[in-house]
Amino acid sequence: MSGSGGAQKNGNNWGCMVAIIAIIAVLTVADLIDWGGGGDADVPVGGGLFGSRGAGHLVERLNDATRAQKICYGWKIDTDAPVDYREYTTPIRPANPAVPPPADLDDDIDRYDDNETDVGSNLGTGLDPRQHPQQCPRWVVFTASYTYSYYEEKWTSVSIDIETNLQISIGEDALRRAGITRSDLLGSQATARLADAVGVLPMIVAEKGAAPQVPQPAASEPLPGDKPTPPGVARYVWMGIGGVLIAAGLTWIIVAAVRSRRSA
Repeated sequence: MSGSGGAQKNGNNWGCMVAIIAIIAVLTVADLIDWGGGGDADVPVGGGLFGSRGAGHLVERLNDATRAQKICYGWKIDTDAPVDYREYTTPIRPANPAVPPPADLDDDIDRYDDNETDVGSNLGTGLDPRQHPQQCPRWVVFTASYTYSYYEEKWTSVSIDIETNLQISIGEDALRRAGITRSDLLGSQATARLADAVGVLPMIVAEKGAAPQVPQPAASEPLPGDKPTPPGVARYVWMGIGGVLIAAGLTWIIVAAVRSRRSA
């Protein structure tokens, strides 16, 4: 009896141990899956919402449009302070400005009442064209205001608008026709789609007859904001390991249960 009792105890111990391992594996895989989803959860290199490389690409894109259309373009996005949001480490400026930069540029960063707002334009990051009428007598600005859930660790809602002092009206329907929807701005590639929403403004203005089309640059490898970044290989490796652990844990639990019944 003592031998069977010991075997039963060992089986129960093994079952508990494997169950704990399986639970840990499940949590690990769930966490890894969360890393892969929600562009707002990752910290871009160089800070800011788009990272230094993505913001640099966007600023240059808008700068080219300003040169062609004589209209300034920008963005103002209230991120509602996701936990990983950081300001740009180094302000981004266009390499060959289409309009003269504001005087005393270092002291002329447009400040807001919080550190949750990402602002930029053809003038560079941190500069709102609406605040610089001398450089930007005509402007179009994409604005978005997010609600961030710290419990769910993601954006849960967003309100968007396109403000302009041109004699045209640009609504959310214009973005939908360009293939950008509100759900896109809340999805797993939200940051990239935000960059697309800002970058498509010159095309929308041209379609409404308020400015000429912007000449398209030579084809090049798309940068962040133009295409989704695929998950890293390491993510799939760890997901595979987690899956194996879960399967092994379930197997041990079944074996332990069978042994326990036989020894009873």
